Amino acid sequence: SDSQLFNARVRWVSLALMLAIGALVGLSVWQYCCAEVTPPTALERRVTHMVTTLMEKQHLSRQVLNDEISQRGFKLFLEGLDPLKTYFYQSDIDEFKPFEKQLDDMLQQNNTSFANLVFQRFLQRANERVALVDELLTQNFDFTKDEDMVTEPDLLQYPRDAAEARERWRQRIEYDLLVLKADKSDKDKEGQPPKDPAEEDKEAREKLAKRYHNFARRMKQFDNNELLEMYLSSITSGYDPHTSYMSPNTLDNFR
Repeated sequence: SDSQLFNARVRWVSLALMLAIGALVGLSVWQYCCAEVTPPTALERRVTHMVTTLMEKQHLSRQVLNDEISQRGFKLFLEGLDPLKTYFYQSDIDEFKPFEKQLDDMLQQNNTSFANLVFQRFLQRANERVALVDELLTQNFDFTKDEDMVTEPDLLQYPRDAAEARERWRQRIEYDLLVLKADKSDKDKEGQPPKDPAEEDKEAREKLAKRYHNFARRMKQFDNNELLEMYLSSITSGYDPHTSYMSPNTLDNFR
């Protein structure tokens, strides 16, 4: 059927893209042994050129890399880094906004510097949020208070300032603690002896702090391969959600 043919073509283009770029990058993967994001390299420019060329010439849609793809990729990249809109400020997004329709032009020049700009800002915000989490976890919470927390990303706006970000994280941490306490309560019902409430609360806070510290640490370990994979996949997903670019490590796992 037409739909089966379409899906087969999409899968073929995706696989061809992954294999071709993976083979090229694999030749120089030794350059990225250190987990650190650096300015775009000559290798990344070659990879970017191959990706954009393959997408325009081999993808079933035959759509050129234009402002429409740029806008989609812009949105997908930001959503991939900060899906719940808790890290970036609205001022950050306003700063990035002029690039929304320029990514296609930049990519046609093999320029991926936008990804580095956004990611470095994200690392800065991640450090700030971890410090805020540590501070919030030293405070007492009123779990009897009746309040609402919006969790649907499409209904959320980025926080406008530090006070708004703090309140959103206060709600998030309070919710996370409640989830951990509820999980512990379920285990108690399974026959495990109950712990002292104070000790239980301390363990929940320590577990939560570790969770966010580990996330920030993992993001700091991003290297050029991983960032390029996230960025170019945002662009290719702008053509259709089944087409992505795989870094050498991801390609090895796929194989």
